[in-house]
Amino acid sequence: MKSWQKKLIKIVSPLLKKLEPDHGAAHSRVVFWWCLILTEDNQRVDKDTLFAAAWLHDLGHLKLKSGIENRERKHSDLSISLARSILKKAGVSEKKAKLIKEIIKVHEENLDLLKMKLPLECLIFHDADKMDSLGALGIARQFVYSGRVNKKFWDPSIPRNASLPWGGNFSAMHTILDSQMNLKFYTKKGKRISEDRKRYMHSYIKRFFQEWDFKK
Repeated sequence: MKSWQKKLIKIVSPLLKKLEPDHGAAHSRVVFWWCLILTEDNQRVDKDTLFAAAWLHDLGHLKLKSGIENRERKHSDLSISLARSILKKAGVSEKKAKLIKEIIKVHEENLDLLKMKLPLECLIFHDADKMDSLGALGIARQFVYSGRVNKKFWDPSIPRNASLPWGGNFSAMHTILDSQMNLKFYTKKGKRISEDRKRYMHSYIKRFFQEWDFKK
């Protein structure tokens, strides 16, 4: 591990402890692990920027009231504001810092990233972060997060609205149904793996509502 990477982790670790277990250090490690998998040994990819983004991209959750965000107050923008000084303290070059901030900026973007003509690192990181929202672990993380921000795991009295960011964050199941199940992936490997995880989630959702409605 490079010296600046050690410095960065030392700075952010106390902050990420406040976001455990759903958006803390464990999530950061998993996201970077996925970045390496999705990079597929592409020598053009700047892995340093992916490393830094993995440790910085969710810090904005610390500034969100009750943990809930909207179009006007995104955790990605708040993360960038915190990342600026951290990157300087860690000794990251201006060139790398610029790309790191761009990666963080679009990692929660719902628009078609391909139309935005972004660096490859942005697409890889987007897929890596979203991969941790899918499958058994993704479901577990969503329930933990909803509990942390005082949201129910399901509230059938609230209409579903897929047009809202994260399904409105009304409950864990609102987000799972209207956000996580609709996540778009851009890398070849990300598309393949995400489809397998979504198939599992379909079976979980079916079982969840069977039990909710007291059906066998």
